[in-house]
Amino acid sequence: MVDRRLQRPPSTTIGTILFLLWGLVIWGLQFSASYLAHTWLCRLGASAAVIDAAIAGLTVLAVALIAPLALQPDWSARLAGVRGGEADAGHLKTVARAVALLSILAAVWTGLGALMVEACVLGR
Repeated sequence: MVDRRLQRPPSTTIGTILFLLWGLVIWGLQFSASYLAHTWLCRLGASAAVIDAAIAGLTVLAVALIAPLALQPDWSARLAGVRGGEADAGHLKTVARAVALLSILAAVWTGLGALMVEACVLGR
């Protein structure tokens, strides 16, 4: 008889998908939040400095949320439930790291683009 406490549970599908798409999900949220905040703050009449601070804060937050996956995919994989003993776990970590690095680049690009656009020119 095999002791079930010694067996590793299989990876979950949701955990694996979230592990692979974490960077894209965070970047998408940052992208949406940046432009929504930009529009909303323009509508409220906020100064350009306030808008730039909000966009910069959202960008730093997005990079901080994605960076652990890019820097420590093993830790992130365990957190998501991706088991290291499976045959394709190494490939999953490589793909997730690449997606996370590209997502960091996209988040920085989005943040810089939003900072470079003159705030509220068309809305005023």
